[in-house]
Amino acid sequence: MIDSILSSREQKLIQIQNLLQSHELVISVKSNIPGSNKNISEAYLLVRLFHVELSKMLIFKKPSMTESADGPYFLIPIKHSDPKEMKMMMISIENTHPLGRFIDLDVHQHSDASISREDLGVPPRKCYLCEHDAHFCSRNQTHDIQDLVTYVKENVSAYLNDQILSMIDQAILTELELDDKFGLVSKTSSGSHEDMDYHLMLKAKEIIVPYLLRLFMKGYESFELAHLLEESRPLGIEAELEMLKATNGINCYKGLIFMLGLTVISSGYALSHNQKFHEIFTNISVMTKDIFKEFDMKPKTFGMEAYRTHQIKGARGEAYLGLPSVQIALKELLHLSKLNDIALRVALKELIL
Repeated sequence: MIDSILSSREQKLIQIQNLLQSHELVISVKSNIPGSNKNISEAYLLVRLFHVELSKMLIFKKPSMTESADGPYFLIPIKHSDPKEMKMMMISIENTHPLGRFIDLDVHQHSDASISREDLGVPPRKCYLCEHDAHFCSRNQTHDIQDLVTYVKENVSAYLNDQILSMIDQAILTELELDDKFGLVSKTSSGSHEDMDYHLMLKAKEIIVPYLLRLFMKGYESFELAHLLEESRPLGIEAELEMLKATNGINCYKGLIFMLGLTVISSGYALSHNQKFHEIFTNISVMTKDIFKEFDMKPKTFGMEAYRTHQIKGARGEAYLGLPSVQIALKELLHLSKLNDIALRVALKELIL
């Protein structure tokens, strides 16, 4: 394993040298994972995350991620006249981002070695588990490798919790506050729902958001896709019951719990298994492959009755096919420059019509 890691580092250096023949600087984006297994799921998540972070700050062509025994990495060639200024920018990210200590953002100029913190008079990075120099603890094997890896995993998981919780909450709120929605509840109207209003929907949202986060983590921590829906069903049912309790029996978000629940479960699984974006939809189709077996039972919902009477597949059919309507709506959104109310109405139109 050590030989393959060293060989990977040599190959990476050759790649950097080749890129430097036609570019001023090359930034290497690689996770800082202790131990011999550099390819844990967190390594992929980290390099992709910081590639996105850099794309917000710098202009560059999208590079391909390279996989290696030393872990996945991006090599980003850029134009910049001051390598030391660029290195200070990378150090700032490493020092201030919640997950910055788990990433190496190295700046390569025209030499074999990258510009170091020492070159700029910046203190060395500290150990994950104590206040000593990280290199000191590494050389002396001060800490158990598994403890270090666990620390990385726990911090990445905590960061994901915060980010996904915010995304789920904002997604539901954005839909709720969109006006002129074909009879749906909004901030200014109950639409066609006489028993609902904006404030009741907010109350329901507060109840279900934590459950949706738990469903995301269920997917993220799972090793088996085929049984994920069945394993997650009790959480979805609990979310629905707690929502109905808070709203005095009014069904504000049952459909959303099902659809967004499937989406966050699949997204969590996709993140932890280094999948591509389009596989989120494939996962949903795989998870729901047996969903129509429920229709063999006595109808319990309007959707089941509609299928029994008119063969209308509804939400279950959408899930079974991997949310084709959502995929069409997303393609429409990609053609628009801003995610504003106009764009969201376009997406809603694609979903409904």
